[in-house]
Amino acid sequence: MLDRKHFQHRRHFLQSAGGAALAASTAGRLLTPCMLRAAEKAASGPADVGIARGSNMEEAVKQAVELSGGLGFIKPDQTVLIKPNVTGAVPNPTTTNPEVLYAVIKLVAAQGPKRIIVADRSFSPLFNTTTPKTIDVMKAVGHLDAVSEAITDVKAPVVAVGLEDAAAEFEKLGKPANIEHWRKVTHPLATNWPNGFELAELLFAVDHVINVPVIKTHFQAWFTMSMKAFVGMSHHRTRREFHTAFKGNNNLADQKSSGSRRRVGPAGRKLDVEEVEPMVHRVAELNLGIKPALNILDGTKSFVFGGPSHGDVEEPKLVVASRDRIAADATGVAVLKRYGTERRLQNYSVWENPFIKHGIDIGLGIDGLDKLNLKAAGIDEEELGTIKKMLA
Repeated sequence: MLDRKHFQHRRHFLQSAGGAALAASTAGRLLTPCMLRAAEKAASGPADVGIARGSNMEEAVKQAVELSGGLGFIKPDQTVLIKPNVTGAVPNPTTTNPEVLYAVIKLVAAQGPKRIIVADRSFSPLFNTTTPKTIDVMKAVGHLDAVSEAITDVKAPVVAVGLEDAAAEFEKLGKPANIEHWRKVTHPLATNWPNGFELAELLFAVDHVINVPVIKTHFQAWFTMSMKAFVGMSHHRTRREFHTAFKGNNNLADQKSSGSRRRVGPAGRKLDVEEVEPMVHRVAELNLGIKPALNILDGTKSFVFGGPSHGDVEEPKLVVASRDRIAADATGVAVLKRYGTERRLQNYSVWENPFIKHGIDIGLGIDGLDKLNLKAAGIDEEELGTIKKMLA
């Protein structure tokens, strides 16, 4: 963890530094007018966003989900995949808080689904499909306890599954046991994936997908929330491709250098954006392959600098929920800004972030603040006003 003195100095710099935002480059997008019209149609709004803080995280989850529109889309006898953040064997905020996961399972179970699957694929630095075992990571961070408690408390029909061990689940879902576990996806708007990308077949074998990532910064992608969560559901061949597309230093030093004098002003912003665009454009485009029914962002604890596995931590103790990925991520970034985050996020409009900009361009969600309908519970007026200001 970065030392607290560094964090306090960094926060002062972030809050006092100025500089106008430079629009992200459109190089490499090659979106035709027809594609842009399709994206514009897909990005219609408005989008309800629930943001809530309760006496505990379970209450916050329940309130945020209700404010976002609820879970009425789940019908009896349907199947639901809940996708938490299972980055590695490190507790929240590296991974989803088990209390939040438990609350989501309970809410889903109350809708009477036939089967609930909690699934992800842990990150492997070797980019292979054997280590580490996702189920072992889930055990280490408390996700298996959350599943077990939901079974005991509400008789939830839930099971935890690592994507590398999904064969038995396909049979239970009425699919052949020998079905190919990864689906090749091609999409006309995925211009950074001319040969397509691979997503877990399990995503397509269920009726609904509910996304439960953490609100946090990421030393490469700047932030990781609902859009980047689906990296965990992509094949390691796909992961390798977008990770190698990153043009920065591939370590925390790059995040630190973005706050240095050489990165101040339009020229520095241009360099920051050019480094990250090849990566975040590819990651955003993974989302063209699947649309989650709901995104529930865990803000129990958040990395405000560093991430995704270590860094400076704040404790917002809130939850953000929305059916719209752009709306959810924009609100999550505003929460980070409310606590004081890294310069690349802090000093620029949420809507000028290259990750969010490309997500909008390809039609993943709303295209601006005027379409974001923020509904709050348990957030005092002053804090809510600050978050709304950070969304502007």
